[in-house]
Amino acid sequence: MKSARHQFDIEEVVDLHKNSSSLYHSVGHIIRTKIQSGEYKVGEKIPSERVLSESLNVSRATVRQGIDNLVKEGILRKEQGRGTFVAPAKVKQGVLRLLEFSDVIRDNGLKPGFEYLGRKVIDPTPDIAARLNLSPGGKLIWIQRLMQVNKSPMLIETSYISSKACPNLLQIDDSTRGLRELLLSVCNIQIVRAHESFEPVILENEEAIQLGVEGGTPALWVEHLAFDLQDAPVAYITALIRGDRCRFYTDISFGS
Repeated sequence: MKSARHQFDIEEVVDLHKNSSSLYHSVGHIIRTKIQSGEYKVGEKIPSERVLSESLNVSRATVRQGIDNLVKEGILRKEQGRGTFVAPAKVKQGVLRLLEFSDVIRDNGLKPGFEYLGRKVIDPTPDIAARLNLSPGGKLIWIQRLMQVNKSPMLIETSYISSKACPNLLQIDDSTRGLRELLLSVCNIQIVRAHESFEPVILENEEAIQLGVEGGTPALWVEHLAFDLQDAPVAYITALIRGDRCRFYTDISFGS
């Protein structure tokens, strides 16, 4: 016997079959509506394909396609052998500003945190030395951190900073502050502008494991070059951001 919360109003079922769009789109719309209304809560397992198929009087293949579309959108997530669950809400941000990402997380009512994956002094590659205008023989501090949002992996941040400009940074173990805050408080470096670029990529297996997703999952690759008050480049940062956890947008105005 189906539980009451897994049943659907007769109007929902009738509308589903009257809708001129594809059935699987309508199935997805019904599930999305129940998530938005709070009937299906974040982290909660949704009804099985069999239950949905019987309740909505559609084939399991139709239900599966509707669910798969919501998984691709990051609204649902599948766990092997366990079922399908409501995914955490996406972080919403305007045009990406990587060094303000922690603030954006907090503005969305979420809690950011950082886990150190590695840190050391390294010799720069010619490319990074040129980006940061390093003198010959100059060294870099390399720091890689995993940002988590409400304890769920969000992005891998890799930073390159001149060891001469910020020699004490390696001694700092801070799990709460973003890099911009750290550079100001630890090194007295104030970042006032940056050049940022980003592009879609596919996660390799090791990166996917760190971010808690499957290999081949879409992500956003970000490169960020930060400048101080003297307009000197002081930090080069890259980030891999889970594509299913973020939505970026921009407002556009048109002249009359």
